[in-house]
Amino acid sequence: MSDPSTAPPGRNGPWRVLILDRDPDDPKWIVATVVELADMRPAGPGAAVDEVTTAWVAGRAGLARAALTPLPGALAWRVE
Repeated sequence: MSDPSTAPPGRNGPWRVLILDRDPDDPKWIVATVVELADMRPAGPGAAVDEVTTAWVAGRAGLARAALTPLPGALAWRVE
């Protein structure tokens, strides 16, 4: 991903992502919209959730601390 400060939103507006949460007890489709470019940041190969990423998420969400729950087996597609 390019630098989020210079990356354009999706071709016709904000970034949209389709997520399939394959939770066997509660499977669901989720459409998420990223409105602000600051809600995206680059991730390198093998990226993992670490303290820096958790602090960034908390700050973007307006939280003192963010509790992040993994969605094992989730799949995602960029909507264009």
